[in-house]
Amino acid sequence: MILSRSPLLLLLAAGLFAAHPLRATEKLADGIYAEFMTPRGTFLAELYYDKAPMTVASFVGRAEGALAPRDGKPFFTGLKWYRVVPGFVIQSGDPTNPGGGIQSRPPPKPEDEAAGHPLPFPDEIVPGLHHSAAGTLSMANGGPDTNSSEFFVTLADTTRLNYLHSVFGRTVRGAEVLPLLQLNDAFTIKILRLGAAAAAFKADEATFTALVAKAGKYAGATEPGLATHFDDPDKRLPQDVPRAKNFNFKLANFERFTGRKLYARVFAMFTPDHEGQKLGAWHSALAAKLGVKQDGVLVSYFASLDEWMIWIGDPHVPAFMGRAGGVREFVESGALMKRKEEFLAAAKTRAAEAAARSRAEGREVSDAQLLKLTVDEVLDALILLIEPKNQP
Repeated sequence: MILSRSPLLLLLAAGLFAAHPLRATEKLADGIYAEFMTPRGTFLAELYYDKAPMTVASFVGRAEGALAPRDGKPFFTGLKWYRVVPGFVIQSGDPTNPGGGIQSRPPPKPEDEAAGHPLPFPDEIVPGLHHSAAGTLSMANGGPDTNSSEFFVTLADTTRLNYLHSVFGRTVRGAEVLPLLQLNDAFTIKILRLGAAAAAFKADEATFTALVAKAGKYAGATEPGLATHFDDPDKRLPQDVPRAKNFNFKLANFERFTGRKLYARVFAMFTPDHEGQKLGAWHSALAAKLGVKQDGVLVSYFASLDEWMIWIGDPHVPAFMGRAGGVREFVESGALMKRKEEFLAAAKTRAAEAAARSRAEGREVSDAQLLKLTVDEVLDALILLIEPKNQP
């Protein structure tokens, strides 16, 4: 539902936002920027129009008025920060959202949902563009290829969102404003185009439609299973949120945008295929069954043993080791096994530290939640190691 406002209130709000604008054209490199003017101050984000043109065309078109205008005004008119999670993200982009926080919003009617999320488009995830720092600008979604108007800005390192959301910009000025923003703060967006290439970048409907038509579509599984990228057959992960489903989306997208195969499993216990079969041999056979033994990575956890196993295909061993060398040398010297042990120990430590922070903030951390945090750390660290490095 669109909230009405009086002309007087609109004029007062405009005056408030214009009171302290950034001198955004001063000493900025050529490019496209989004200036966010809020009651707490102004921050400026560089938009990656050359790396993520479809996503930036969507954002710029809605901000400038070329895409999905509403009542003769740009689509991004009357926005509020309707999701504010301290230390995590701030989110907006749907002008029909009445505010009050996403959790308190009643389920919208289909017609209102369509009005707030027109012109959907696929994911545009660029290897090397990560959610690794506060101020990252990225797309909110409801699963693969469900992007539209909603976006978020990170308030901290949120690496766990990599390959789930499409990064398309970063804050370059005014980052100190971000943690000051509050739920239901209204704001405006102004697009700045500096230089010939930025001025020539098109964000009209014809250009956007053509970019969407050329984009690849998600072809992975929609639910975890025996042959999918991720599976939790015994439901060891928390069930209040579909964690296994989201991990599967993440790893399927990782292969989709990098060509690199990374599969993961969480089991309640180790069940050999035949008497006397060792865990290592069983895990190697599973890697072969999943098609990652020669050129991929498989990581599995066995709860009854409290043990992790990592299978690494030969092409990825040097990246995992962090140095050049032959696979045979790494195996025979014991260096590969030592590296796996150190890698897993570091991931567990980071997960334990995250759990401790949550407990210090008054949140309960169950065994299942601690496992989820550990899976996050293991998968994210593996992704960063085997991700192609010739990207931004």
